Amino acid sequence: MLVADVVVVGSGVAGCAAALAAARRGAEVALLAKHPDPAETNTRYAQGGIVYTGPGDSPEALVRDVLAAGGGDRAAAELLAREGPPLVGRLLVEELGVPFDRDGEGRLDLALEAAHSVPRIVHCADATGERLQRVLLRAVDAERRITVLPGLEALRLAIVDGRCAGVYAAAGGRVEALSGGCVVLATGGLAGLYGRTTNPPGATGDGYALALRAGARVRDLHYVQFHPTAFWAPEGEPFLISEAARGAGGVLRGPGGEEFIRHPAGSLAPRDVISHETIEMMSRTGSPCAYLDMTHLPEDVLRERFPGACERCLRAGVDMAREPVPVSPAAHYSCGGIATDLSGRSSLPGLFAAGEVASTGLHGANRLASTSLLEGLLFGWRAGEAAAEEARSLPSTGAPPVPSIPLPEPAPGWAREELGRLLWEHAGPVRTVTSLEEGLRRLRELGEGLDGTDLGGPLLVAEALVRQALSDRRSRGCHRLLDLEEVRP
Repeated sequence: MLVADVVVVGSGVAGCAAALAAARRGAEVALLAKHPDPAETNTRYAQGGIVYTGPGDSPEALVRDVLAAGGGDRAAAELLAREGPPLVGRLLVEELGVPFDRDGEGRLDLALEAAHSVPRIVHCADATGERLQRVLLRAVDAERRITVLPGLEALRLAIVDGRCAGVYAAAGGRVEALSGGCVVLATGGLAGLYGRTTNPPGATGDGYALALRAGARVRDLHYVQFHPTAFWAPEGEPFLISEAARGAGGVLRGPGGEEFIRHPAGSLAPRDVISHETIEMMSRTGSPCAYLDMTHLPEDVLRERFPGACERCLRAGVDMAREPVPVSPAAHYSCGGIATDLSGRSSLPGLFAAGEVASTGLHGANRLASTSLLEGLLFGWRAGEAAAEEARSLPSTGAPPVPSIPLPEPAPGWAREELGRLLWEHAGPVRTVTSLEEGLRRLRELGEGLDGTDLGGPLLVAEALVRQALSDRRSRGCHRLLDLEEVRP
C-alpha cells in the first residue's frame, strides 16, 4: 500500500500542476495516470494555445471576454485574469521553457481566437497541448517528492469518517489502496462519451463518477461544449480543426459557398453561437456539414501555423490550402463538473478537483477559447498548494481499509456505441425537453445489467448529465433547448 500526503488522479496540465505545487510545498505526492503512458491525456490533444497577455490587453479585458462568452462566475474570471497569465510567464515561459512560437524579433507570437477582443494566445503551432504535456511531465519526473504511477485506474474514493482519505485503484488485475491526506481529482472531462467527439477514448467522465459515488456535489454537467469545427467525413473519426484557424482568417461557409453566420462577429463568434448556427444551416439546406474556407490565406502561412491540421486533412483527402474543409460540431468540453471553491475544495472534506473535471463557475454556460489550459494550470496549481497545506495539518489516521471492490468486467462493444449514440441524439448540440426525457428513459434501460462493467461509471455520469439538463429549463449557451426561448449567457 502506497501512502502519500497528496494523491493526484490525472496527469494532464491540471494534474501535473497540482503535483508540482504540492511537492514544492513539501508534500509527498502520488500521481496516478489511467493510461500506461502518462502523456496520453486530453491536454495532449489541445491545439490552439494558452491565454497569456499582450499589447492593449488587461485583466479587465480578459474578464469581459470570459463573461461575455459564458456568463460565468465573476470572482473566478477575475482570479484567472489576475493570476493566470503571470503564472504562464513565470512557470511555463521562464522556468520550464515551453517552446512557444516567436516572431521574427524573438517576441512571443500572440494569436487571436474567436470571442477574444485582442490577440493574447501563445502557442506551439497547432500542437500546443502536446508540447506543454511533454514539458510538464519532464518537470514532474525531476521532482523527487512525486511518484508517478502509470496504468492505475481509480475505481472508488476511500472515505474514512466522512473524509476522503485516498483512492482505490485497479493495478495489475487487483485492487490497491492508495492513502492520502488529501486527494486531487484532475481526470479531465466526459466528451469522449459522445458518438461524435474531438476527445480521446479515455475522456469518459471518470472523475465525475468517483465524485458522484462518494456523494460530492457535481453541477452543470449538461453544459457540454460542442466545438463547431471538427472534420466531417461520411466515414471515419472526426478530428479537431483549431479555433485558431478562424482567428487566422478562416471563414465558415454553407454548401453554396455563402457565409451563413448571422452573429456580428461572423466566424469569430463564440463557440456555442457558431455550433448552433451551423446546425440550423445544415437543417435548412440538408447539407451534412459546413465548410471552413482558408484558401484565401497564403499556403506557406497555413503549413507553418497549422502543420498538424494540414497533414490530417491531406490524409483524409482534403488540401486545406486549395479547398474548404468539411466541418461540423462535435462534443469537445465539459463546462460543469465537481463543484469547488477557488482553491479546488469540493463539498467532500479532503477532496479537491481542478481542470475540466472541476467547476469553479468560471465558464458558466460556454467556455471561451483557449482558457482550458490556463484554467488547468492555475487552478491545478492552487489546488495542489491548498491540498498540501491541508494534508500537513492533519493528524496521522493510518491507511484506509481495502474493501472487497470487484474489478469491473468489460462491457460489450455495442453498449458503448449505444451510449454514444443516445447522448448525441438526446443530449447533443440541439435538445428538447421531450428528447431529454426519452434519452433518460433509454439510458436507464441500457444500464440494466451493466453496473458491474466498465460502463457503469460512464452510465452514471450520462444519467446525471441528462437529469441536470432536464432540471435547467433555460435555453442558454451550450444547453440549447428548441422548445424554450433562448437566453444569452
